[in-house]
Amino acid sequence: MAETSTYPHIEETPGVCGGRPRIEGTRIRVLDIAVLHRRGDSPADILEAYPHLTLAKIYAA
Repeated sequence: MAETSTYPHIEETPGVCGGRPRIEGTRIRVLDIAVLHRRGDSPADILEAYPHLTLAKIYAA
């Protein structure tokens, strides 16, 4: 499968997460992080929920 990356830390792969943009090396979609942010979670809150991510990956999403 061919992966594409237009932004640092973001990948798209056909057949993985429906081909939607996701954080590299994970199955966490950019949309999932955006929803958390829009509901008021800070990057620190998101990092607490997903400790295997980095702040750089959260900000990239």
